[in-house]
Amino acid sequence: MAFLDSSTAVIDAILTRKGRELLAQNDGSFQITKFAFGDDEINYQLYDATKATDQDADILNLPVLEPISNENIALLYRLITLPKGTLQIANLQISPTSGTVDYGTDLVVDVSTANGEDSQGYAATIRDLDIGVLANTTAPPNANGVGVFTIRTGANAGGKSGQTIVDITGINSGARKEFTLTVSASGAAA
Repeated sequence: MAFLDSSTAVIDAILTRKGRELLAQNDGSFQITKFAFGDDEINYQLYDATKATDQDADILNLPVLEPISNENIALLYRLITLPKGTLQIANLQISPTSGTVDYGTDLVVDVSTANGEDSQGYAATIRDLDIGVLANTTAPPNANGVGVFTIRTGANAGGKSGQTIVDITGINSGARKEFTLTVSASGAAA
């Protein structure tokens, strides 16, 4: 991790893995079609409305972090634009809300959006690939608006037991939800 000089406005772009691959081809296939902004380094609890002036001084003096290309930790708090008149923020509904499975068992997770729409579906990442892997990292919504992810464990994954987190994001809404996966030790590598 590194800090940037926060005395000037800086916009620093980080390409995804796919973006870097397309750029490296140098054949014109690289075109920016989507981008996202985030403010992970901001602690909004520092805003002090009781001050007569400079209520946001503590926020403005925070160090600005260097952008991160690791999708597991980058853009945890995406900035989104909501349609005019929106009264509620979208949130994800996950079923089951957490999962405990035996080593070598697959687990299916359903996700849908409340108070919003994710017509482009959902994206997911798993934090520890030794415990589980996603059979699909994106899930388009079915006719009922539900996306489905399959998590593989055991020999189909990294071969270890333990606990990890699956981060699921609505592609349109930016809504996020964490799913805790616990894999029992039976048959796992030490």
